[in-house]
Amino acid sequence: MSKHYQEIVDEIFGFSNYKHRTLRTLIDPYSTEWSQTTISEKLTILKKILDSGEISFEALLMSYKFYYSSELANKKRVVDSIEDGLARLLIGAIKSY
Repeated sequence: MSKHYQEIVDEIFGFSNYKHRTLRTLIDPYSTEWSQTTISEKLTILKKILDSGEISFEALLMSYKFYYSSELANKKRVVDSIEDGLARLLIGAIKSY
């Protein structure tokens, strides 16, 4: 991927340094960012990213994992929370369906 996932998120939302660009809002249920939005808001953010066609969900997760395990290695624990975050997001989506 030629662009960092956060750059892609910025472009999709039309902001430089978009508030939720790290995606911890969507994926890390143990972060402060997670608590700043509802499940509905998280799903809206994720839907906009996926509907843009700029990045696949798989590529998004791979880039997120790489960022937190390599580029920002002091936050490797963030990668360990991905499954919990996705499970909570999925449960929230099912409940709101």
